[in-house]
Amino acid sequence: MYLIIVPVIIPYFMNLGLSMTEIFIIQGMFGFSMALFEVPSAYLGDIWGRKKILLLGTFISGASFTLLVYATNFWSLLLYEVILAIGASFVSGADLAIMYDSLGEDRAAKIRSVSNFHGMQLLGESAAALTCSFFMHYSYKHVVWSQFVVGWFPFIIALFLIEPKIERMIKGQHRKNLGEVFHHIFMDDLKMRLIFMNMVTWSVSTFCAIWIIQKYWQDQNIPLYNLGILWAICNITAAITGKIAPKLEIIFGAKKLLICMSLLPVVAYITMGLYPGLVGIVMTLSFYVSRGLNMVIMKEAFNHRIPDKFRNTANSLNSLCFRMTFFVLGPIIGIIIDNYGMGSALQFLGGLFSIFFIALMLPLLRKL
Repeated sequence: MYLIIVPVIIPYFMNLGLSMTEIFIIQGMFGFSMALFEVPSAYLGDIWGRKKILLLGTFISGASFTLLVYATNFWSLLLYEVILAIGASFVSGADLAIMYDSLGEDRAAKIRSVSNFHGMQLLGESAAALTCSFFMHYSYKHVVWSQFVVGWFPFIIALFLIEPKIERMIKGQHRKNLGEVFHHIFMDDLKMRLIFMNMVTWSVSTFCAIWIIQKYWQDQNIPLYNLGILWAICNITAAITGKIAPKLEIIFGAKKLLICMSLLPVVAYITMGLYPGLVGIVMTLSFYVSRGLNMVIMKEAFNHRIPDKFRNTANSLNSLCFRMTFFVLGPIIGIIIDNYGMGSALQFLGGLFSIFFIALMLPLLRKL
């Protein structure tokens, strides 16, 4: 997650001549490409072993960052994102699954470990953002080349992973295996279905913000070299929130945290649309508080209810639905921004996720 390019990726793409619609099309294709490989790669991980899948995924990701050095137009950037998506689809779910499988049966330890896992990811993003801010004093090229170097580190790290022995799904019985996964998530328990759908929904709510706030900050005349600092502050906010989330759940209860997690993006979108400037900039932190809660509370609740043998597939199925949702929603947001302005896009998203709060979160709250 040490992604140096991310804090300025929207300005960088626009600097190469892309419109917001083209940028959201690229990100939508990233999601679509991940969706194609997400579940098949995770399923192979559950059968063959997670380390093998991690090695393949991190190698492909390293190759994509090599291509980024030479990508200068819409089609080459699209190719970079598609290759990166394939690599990310192999890694997605496998990293969390191999960690979760290593922790035994102590649920308190698992909650703390999931919190630490996502906290370290966010700190990695934050450190990368500060690195980005430093290199942006020179040029975009410095950022891109540093991303190329760091992009190969995960492959090296994956070489040294030790995978625990667990029960695996039976090779050759693919229809039965996948049927068991789908039945467990979508058929057996209404609460499980609601947890799954809310994980997807509120992950999308903060992911949309990630691709909006860079341009939003630019519109507030914030210098490019300061975007990395703001990005780091946001990710540190998410990391701190995720770190204290288990304690907050004990103090306030799951219901209050879920209400906070789901309403913060709604309030942030509406406020940013109505009050651009300092108020809107401060409200961007709300997405990262919500993200920190989601990454720990919702993800642990989901994984706790998933058998070891198909945890990788289940997590990737969640990611597939998340990516496909953004594949549909992303280009719509880009079109609204290009044709009607940032304020209209923010109000649209605020209204959309208000509907999802009523349709999905309230039924889950009643089940708790």
